[in-house]
Amino acid sequence: MPNYKGRRKGTRRIVIWSDGKPLEWIVEGDKKAGAEFEAKQRLELQAGKLTKRAAPTFSSFCADHYRPYAKTNLKASTWKNVRIYQVATLVEFFGSKKLTELDFDSVELFKRVRLKQIAANTVNAELRVLSSILTVAKDSGFPCATPKIVKLRVHETRAHAWTLPELQRVFAMTRAMKPWLLPMVLFLANTGCRRGEAIAAEWSWVDFDRGMISIPANEFWRPKSGKPREIPLSDSLRAALSGPRRSEQWVFPKLTGERYTDFPKDLFEEIRDAAGVTGGAHTFRHTFASFFLQKQPDLFLLGKILGQSTQRVTELYTHLLPDHLRRARNAVNLAPTLKTMAKTMAKQSKRSKTLLKTKTHP
Repeated sequence: MPNYKGRRKGTRRIVIWSDGKPLEWIVEGDKKAGAEFEAKQRLELQAGKLTKRAAPTFSSFCADHYRPYAKTNLKASTWKNVRIYQVATLVEFFGSKKLTELDFDSVELFKRVRLKQIAANTVNAELRVLSSILTVAKDSGFPCATPKIVKLRVHETRAHAWTLPELQRVFAMTRAMKPWLLPMVLFLANTGCRRGEAIAAEWSWVDFDRGMISIPANEFWRPKSGKPREIPLSDSLRAALSGPRRSEQWVFPKLTGERYTDFPKDLFEEIRDAAGVTGGAHTFRHTFASFFLQKQPDLFLLGKILGQSTQRVTELYTHLLPDHLRRARNAVNLAPTLKTMAKTMAKQSKRSKTLLKTKTHP
């Protein structure tokens, strides 16, 4: 029986093998107490095996488990505007399969079907959601397959930015059509912030004395990096934020003073179309990067301000610094002085001749 005397006096070491693995406990008491504990553990292990979860279908797992999980852990707008549709697409394709039946071939078939309908980067977004669903299932203790999910190669396109004349037209149309949105538009253009950061911005973030805007992580905004950051407050933005306030808490509220729950996309698209430009509110972010690098060609600093990794910033905006490699040519250019180099070369030549003469005439 796996009921051994423990190293410490008055203890027993209990070892039970389950599913090919040893489980071990140290219990207080004599041999009889050890036997009673062992019997109890064996019953619990056996009961656990009998009630082991069966593999649900993909559809039922998403409805009963993943949906509540996502609604709790994702931003409400992310679930309502994006994730709910991605999950619906995956359920339509994989719904009748059990979680244990999802294999590499079924995922590859999904990719081929979806590529005929949508762009590759959108397919990759759906594959990320599929991976997330399977991870949640596995962490929840459901029997689950772990197929290899290979993302599609996506041709990287250059980030689109507005020119100064285009930007001025956007400002002019905002002032003429939706003047209460002008401070938010100026905020996006002068900080490169995301739309979600604009509608979540609070006056406590703005420090006029230091000339900085601090973006924390709170219940209304979750930075993608998970880290807070600071952004310099430009003179133009300072002037825009110094006027009367419609809310004591929110920097860019609705006309009623309430917080926007979603970015006013429809209103902005009216302004964009009237200005005769293409792109969305995210184009402000690329435009900020473009103007920033013209004045301050520092990709690392840009990444800090935008809250992105240096690698991601490099991928998106390196083309805005076409001569950055040329400028780096002599950034490190180390060599001895010519006089020192000449003496060193002469000594090496003399030493080589001496060694050659010694080998030739021993």
